[in-house]
Amino acid sequence: MLLRTSALLLGAIVLLSACGGGRSYPEKGDNEYDLKAMALTTADLPVGFTEQNLGETDFDNAAWAEFYGVDDVEAKQAQLAAQKRVRSRVSTFQPAELGRLFRVTAISTLYENPQSASDSAAKFACGLPINDKERLSPFAVPTIGQEANGFFANTQTESGLHLIDTTICFRTGRIIHSIQQTGLPGTEDVALAVRLAERMNEHVDAFFDGRTPAPAATPR
Repeated sequence: MLLRTSALLLGAIVLLSACGGGRSYPEKGDNEYDLKAMALTTADLPVGFTEQNLGETDFDNAAWAEFYGVDDVEAKQAQLAAQKRVRSRVSTFQPAELGRLFRVTAISTLYENPQSASDSAAKFACGLPINDKERLSPFAVPTIGQEANGFFANTQTESGLHLIDTTICFRTGRIIHSIQQTGLPGTEDVALAVRLAERMNEHVDAFFDGRTPAPAATPR
């Protein structure tokens, strides 16, 4: 999987949050949440992006702990369980020709209850596999779902390539949804991240309403 470990110094920054506008998301049983139905599709992405078949798309705590790059994976798994994380689903999209923007990743993570989901957004980098020793740079976001935040994260690949993530997370009940753009410095596009997050929220609302989401607006 192409998820990249970034960085977070827990407790050292405050992620800027926007509170939601009154929409409620009734609680369901763990197996009743169709995270695939809530996911972005190729039609939601800019022209030229396609969804990548990376094999596994659904991850329990044992599988998710592997992405943190820690020596003690079992301890990380125990931390995720303590955070009341249940499971997540990942969709990854790439442009037809790799350029400055490498990929867009959409992740929906189910927690045991709404408070645990909210704590993940505020304290644990939205449940993303981010190293806990470096800082994130928060930015303001509009109201999406029940609460939302955004942040930039910098890292280097093993080959020394400097990358930056532009991430927006929003909560709908027990679920945290994250939209992450990964590319070279200068590819930070908050407007695109917001548009994709809002589009993903439309998919979520359609699931809870028992309907099919309206087609993505064009042009994209």
